[in-house]
Order: sequence, then C-alpha cells, then structure tokens
Amino acid sequence: MSQQPCLLERLPLHIAQYLANFLHQDSIRPFSLASKFCCQAAAPRRFTSIKLTARERDKFDRDVEELRATLAVDNHSHHVRRITLRGFLLLGTDHLGPNGVDGRFLANGGWNESPDNEGDSETEDVYDSSYFRPNLPKYDSQRKQELNEAWQPFADLIGQLSGLRDLIYACTHQIPRCILEALHQRHPRSRLHMHTFSLRSLYLSASNVQAIDTDEYALLTSPCLYSIDMKYEPYSDEAEKSFNTEALHWLIVNSPSLRKFKLDYRYDTMAVRHGAYQPESSWEDFLEQAGAGKSADGKISKKPEKHPLESLTLHSSGFIYELLNHIAAWKPLRSFTELRHLELSPCLSLDVISLMSMAAEGEIPSLRSLSVDWEDMHNNLGQLLSVLPHLDTLKLSGNLDETTFQGIHDGPRLALRKLQIYPFAPLDHSKVRQLIQWCPNLEDVRLRLAREAGPHETAIYRLLGRLPRLRRVVLQFVCPEPQYPPPISAIMDLSWDKFRDVRKALVEIAVDETLARAIFRKIAARKCPLERLKIKCLPIQDSARALRSYHAVSSSYDASWEDIVEVVGGRTWICTRQDVESPEVEVREVTKETGSRDKALECLKKTDDQEVKELWKQVWPPREGGSDKWWENWWSYPLSDILDDNGEDVVGGAGPDI
Repeated sequence: MSQQPCLLERLPLHIAQYLANFLHQDSIRPFSLASKFCCQAAAPRRFTSIKLTARERDKFDRDVEELRATLAVDNHSHHVRRITLRGFLLLGTDHLGPNGVDGRFLANGGWNESPDNEGDSETEDVYDSSYFRPNLPKYDSQRKQELNEAWQPFADLIGQLSGLRDLIYACTHQIPRCILEALHQRHPRSRLHMHTFSLRSLYLSASNVQAIDTDEYALLTSPCLYSIDMKYEPYSDEAEKSFNTEALHWLIVNSPSLRKFKLDYRYDTMAVRHGAYQPESSWEDFLEQAGAGKSADGKISKKPEKHPLESLTLHSSGFIYELLNHIAAWKPLRSFTELRHLELSPCLSLDVISLMSMAAEGEIPSLRSLSVDWEDMHNNLGQLLSVLPHLDTLKLSGNLDETTFQGIHDGPRLALRKLQIYPFAPLDHSKVRQLIQWCPNLEDVRLRLAREAGPHETAIYRLLGRLPRLRRVVLQFVCPEPQYPPPISAIMDLSWDKFRDVRKALVEIAVDETLARAIFRKIAARKCPLERLKIKCLPIQDSARALRSYHAVSSSYDASWEDIVEVVGGRTWICTRQDVESPEVEVREVTKETGSRDKALECLKKTDDQEVKELWKQVWPPREGGSDKWWENWWSYPLSDILDDNGEDVVGGAGPDI
C-alpha cells in the first residue's frame, strides 16, 4: 500500500515556501532533509544568501563548479539574492602576505549557504579590517589578466543568477574587472557593497607617478556601486602618499548610486613623518588621464545636485577639519533627507551642533538609527537626543553623563526598539531599572554592567525580563581590578589581607556554561520572548600592574596572576532557544581563540608557586568528583535570589567568604 503524504506535503509548494519563512534559521537545513518536498519548500531560505571564500586557485575552481551544480538542481539559482565574497585568491607564486593572514576564513576556502541572520550584524563577520592594508596588493597588467582568468568562471555564474540583488565584496585584493562587467551587463540594477574599498594605484611615490588604474576607474564610476567600507591611511609603510581622500570626495559628489559610506581614518605618525614627498600631479590629472570628461571651464565635471545619503559611518583617531571625518564636511556635499543610519566615533560637540542645526531645519527627518562614541569634555549629546524622538535604534558609548540619559527620556524613549549603552563607567542596578522604566518597547538590549556576584546582579536580569518584547540581549561584564594602589591605612594594618580583592575579582570573571544558562533562564522567567543572549566578559586591564602595587608580591606571582585571568576570564557565550516556550537552552562558547589561553594554561600547569595554588583553592575548593588537576577545577558561583526587582532588602551575595 502506498504511503500517504503528510498534511504539509499536500499544500501547494508556494504556500509551503511561505510557511518556511517562519522557521528559525537553525531549523532550515534539518527541515530541508525531511523529504524532497521539504527540500523544495526550504530552497528559497537556504539559497537566499551564499558565501564564497577564495584561497588556492585549484580549490576555488572546484568550489565554483560545485556551487554551479548545486544551484542547477531544481533551478535553485533563481533563489539567490545575495553573494558574499571573502578571502584572498592565491595565484602562481603568491603567499598569504599582508593581505592574506586572516586565517579564520582562509583555512579551507569553499562556499556555504548563509540563511538570513535576522539583521544581527554580530554574526555577519565578513573580514577583520586589522588584516587589511589598503595599498596592497598592486598588480601589473599580466597579474590582473591572471586574476581575471581565475575569476571568470564565477563571473559567468553571476550571469545565471536572475534574482541577484546584492554582491558583497570583502576579498583583500582588488575586485576583478570581469566581475564588474558581469554586474554591469547582466545585473545593472544590482548593488555592489565594497567592504575592502581602496584604490591601490592612488598610493604614489616620487618614482611612481601615474594615472589611476583603468580597472579601478571602472570601479570608481560603476553604476552598481552602492556602499563602500574604506580604511584610509594617508601614507603607506613605503611612504607613498594616498590620493584616496580626493577620490572619495569625487565619489561623494558625482556617484548617484553610492548611498552608504563607512570610513575609517587611521594615522601612522611614522609613515607621515617619512612621507614628506608630495607628488606634483593633481587628482584631476589622474582622472583626466583615465578618461574623465572636463567641463567648459576646464575643470572636471561635477553634478550640481546633492545626491541622497542613506547611511554614514565615520571612525577616526582624531578631529582633522580638512578631512571628511565630521558632519560639517559632509553637509554641503550630500543630502541628508534620506539618512537613516548615522555612526560617529568619536563624536564631538561640534558634530552635535551641526546635527541640531540640521534637525531644526528639517534636514534629517528619516534618521532612525544613531550610534555615538562620545569623547568631548563638553557634553551636549543629551540636547541632540531630546530633538530626535523618532529614533528606533540608539547606541551610546564613551564618557556619558546624566544629561545624556535625560536626553533619552526627553526624546526617543518610547520609540526605541534597540538600545546599546557601553559607557566608560559601567551601569549599575539603579540605572538599568531607570532605563527599563523609560523604554518599555525595547526588543534588543545591549548593556555594559559592573558584574557584582550577588543579589544586585540577579535583580538586573529580572528587570530585563520585564520587557514584554525583549528578544535579544548582549551583556558586557566589566569585572573589578584589584585596587590600585592599596590604601595607606590597609598597608599599615598588619591584619590586612592583600589578596582579598584578587579573590573577589576571580569570582566575578569566572563565567561558565552553567552560569550563562542560568542568566538566560532568569531573564526569560518573566515570560518575555527572549531568543538570544550573548555574554562577553571583558578582560581585566593591566592585571599585572595592579598586582605590583601590593607589597611582597613577586614577579613570578605577577605572571601567574595574568595566566589565571587568561585561563578563567575573557570568555564569550551565546545562549539561544528555538522556541520561546521551550525550556531547552543551547549554550556555546564563541571566544575568539588567539593561542594565548593555551599558553597560559601550560604555564599554570608548570608553576611551583604554592601561594598561587592556595589562592586557587580558596576561590574554588576541591569538590567531590572534580578533576585531580587543580587548574581544571574552576566554576561560576550560582546566582543569588535574595533581592526583589527593585534591589531592596540587601543581604549577603553569592560566592565564597572572601
């Protein structure tokens, strides 16, 4: 007797595909393996976004061919909307070099499906800009031809993706001309996102004055260029002067398709000191040689109207009026009426004055997301927030004062859906309670807290659970350093316990899987729809310096203290659940591995310092069933539940009697 299809498989395919949109992203692949019908229903979600990592030429060819064959099955190619390219394609005698050391993505190469991550930028880890040198590599015509030949199969594949909307380019070599041509010819309305935007040919030295490279000029004038992420260095390590700022200025004025800018200005004083040479050729000479037209007055033609701006991110190491790293420099060049996202790091009072003037004149009516790293002595940030009542996303960091929080209350508190506050001085229980009372509609909360193992800590988690729409939480724990320097009265007291603060710090930096899960459940206990919690324990800064402030502490103890902090602290955890009604919480550690933890652990294993071992046992006494290796016996102390949500009736907290 033939088996009857289940109820789901009796649905029309387009209805099943619609229902698949409501599945959690972690469930898409298992669902697709249930049956052929489920595979077809999940295909739009599975293949919406593809990531391809380049490394060795032969493997890259196989990866592209495998991707082509996979997308050919049941015509999956028409589901692809976004492709992300990353890595560094090695040609001939190439080695990884300065732009190929990001081993997280280059280890194996290959491609993978990347279901929609619901806008969580933390999981969209495309590349680490610290590995990227914007002046390298520079290829001659022969190497560019080899690069184009290597990428041509992928460019041909692009032409078969009828629904392609976005191409995210994050490879650390320049985008090949064949990819640009494929976009221009087959997808003229697609959007090109350049995460490693740099014009290498515009790093010039006295012995190398030349026109802009024709392929880079094609990128500069591409009608598909939609967003750029530009790391700007005024001089290279070889003392070459960069004309990328001039190119950027030209782009801002002349490119109607370019709507999103992310600029990272970095200054190397040694490079500037050695880069005294100023090429005699001007930026307009480079454009003229590349074929750009001139107007009747002999100047490079420019568009008279100001093109709209949708997103602007400015990072820099300081304020330089001549550069495009402050709002006043952008105001005459672009229209801000469509600006939705603005990020300033650092943000100064001059930026606030410009923005307040623009708000008063109705020039930023669409602004919904504001991110500010405040570093000015004169804090007028609260005044700006009070005139931006429609913000739904607010991220604040730096030297925040009470007027800043009052600005949240007077301005966007009821409209806010996402709030991130990472101040220099971490938030305490009373400030968290105030923010939650002011902003009842929050769905995403990210806070920097002073972790104090005890009832106040638990009360914060219960307060977060009061938010009826809360789905995502990120907590940064700032753990206390041993007091530096110790008080004179303590030093003179013969009974003074010089390691008391050390033991307290160790209790609070120790966050294990059990504690991470307990925090998630404490927040979710109020039945808020919490889906995801990320806990990041910030490392104790200058730990060895703090220990040296204590008398009779040896240099070997300094080293052991640093090893303990490295082994136990600085961990990052992510807790998730697939259904808000589910009691099951998945916890995984996502701490970035640098090798320093393994090295510190080896040092602890070899230490003969009995004082260090005794300190460890005071904080984490041996337990029945524990490991006979003392360095493996550490854990987090459980949460205390003595306080109510308002933090009243304080009694003793969690942890050992220290």
